[in-house]
Amino acid sequence: MKLYNYLEEIEVLQTNVTHFDLEIKGVSSRLDEVENGFIFVCIKGMRKDGHTFAVSAKESGAVLLVVEDITDAVTVAGLPYIRVKNTRATLARMCAKAYGNPERALKFVGVTGTNGKTSTCRLLSEIYTKAGQRVKTIGTLDGNLTTPDPEDFFKIIRNAFDSGYERVVMEASSHSLYLDKLDGVRFDYGIFTNLTPEHLDFHRDMDEYAMAKARLFKNADCGLYNYDDSYYKKVSSLSSGRIYTYSTLDSAADFFIKDYVSKGTDGFEYTLVTPKDDIKIKSSLCGRFNVYNTLAASSLAYIDGVDADVIREGIISVKNVSGRLEKVELGDVPFSVYIDYAHSPDALEKVLGCIRDFKREDQRITILFGCGGDRDRTKRRVMGQIASRLADFVIVTSDNSRSEKASFIIDEIMKGIDKERPYVVIENRREAIEFAVMNARENDIVLLAGKGHENYEIDSLGKRYFNEKEIAAEAVCKRLKGK
Repeated sequence: MKLYNYLEEIEVLQTNVTHFDLEIKGVSSRLDEVENGFIFVCIKGMRKDGHTFAVSAKESGAVLLVVEDITDAVTVAGLPYIRVKNTRATLARMCAKAYGNPERALKFVGVTGTNGKTSTCRLLSEIYTKAGQRVKTIGTLDGNLTTPDPEDFFKIIRNAFDSGYERVVMEASSHSLYLDKLDGVRFDYGIFTNLTPEHLDFHRDMDEYAMAKARLFKNADCGLYNYDDSYYKKVSSLSSGRIYTYSTLDSAADFFIKDYVSKGTDGFEYTLVTPKDDIKIKSSLCGRFNVYNTLAASSLAYIDGVDADVIREGIISVKNVSGRLEKVELGDVPFSVYIDYAHSPDALEKVLGCIRDFKREDQRITILFGCGGDRDRTKRRVMGQIASRLADFVIVTSDNSRSEKASFIIDEIMKGIDKERPYVVIENRREAIEFAVMNARENDIVLLAGKGHENYEIDSLGKRYFNEKEIAAEAVCKRLKGK
């Protein structure tokens, strides 16, 4: 593809390019991916500035630089360059162009919010599948990043298009929206689930966090918002399309529920009241947070014209969502183990509240959790307070400590732990899980919180395989042999 094709939608502020018919073989902001004939996009990252790698990019075969500044390194490289206002947004548009703009041929639904994105996407994808559509889901369960970088994202979309998919249902993280990773993508529909304190190591405050989420709806034809969330109006302020709302509490919303009945671990049911019809919804999932997730998915599908019977069928067919209050199958043991991705105060409070709602009086809740390193430190004490308040026994451990010392993170969590209530600190997470299983009492409910679907652990030595289901199963074997 020629250079002028890549520049069709790019505002060039300055350039020294003389031949715009230059043949381009690819585009990337990752130095290790640059090959002969590539465009290298210089991104100013959180820790490194891509402009400093201009010479290395040339040595790897780059024939053009995309820059925000004409730095000394760019000058020394001596490559043709184009200067733009925002290299991140330019990278997204160039990657889209490199793959033939596949995003224009598919229907897009984006789900954003602090919690509920993964489950809502899973539910909505199942509804569309029951409606006979081929749906590609993109999110936390599909990779390390909630929303892939442009180099990966548009390749995924191209492969989906080539494979005959019609629709993409995806999670849109605040990071990806704030960093313009999805620049140029037009969403048919967007869903806002909720906003609670999270990622405040990245965003300056909750208002900035909310406005990052709002960017999705600036490029959406229709937005569906959680009417019960205090940030609903702020997030919808950038909306460029139709606005709909959903609520479990207020009949002023476009979609709301009535006749809610909880069936504990067997799920719940309610009547979804739409602007025209009432739809009886039954779900095998449990927890009030899943009421919101099913409500969001059902309401969006209704707006999109999906038949009520198909919506009902799609919702009831989802028996669980990986790593979301997922029961670990451990055979004939006198206690239960669940895993959940809860790694924020709000998520931890909700999942523990859910368990308290369905547990019997004779059942004790054991919570095992930690907090991630190189992330928002303000939530550590708060999560300790929540664990002490809502669980009967607390095990504080590590959870992706990254470059921080796990012991330091645990010390900060301990500032919120009620020392008058039962607790133990076991830094090694594997040993902590084994302890939880080996010491579980009859009828206990053990919750392993924080990692959910993840099958790895990250510390100062790097990333390694770590599967909590397998560790719990091995601990059960040890327990049974011990008997």
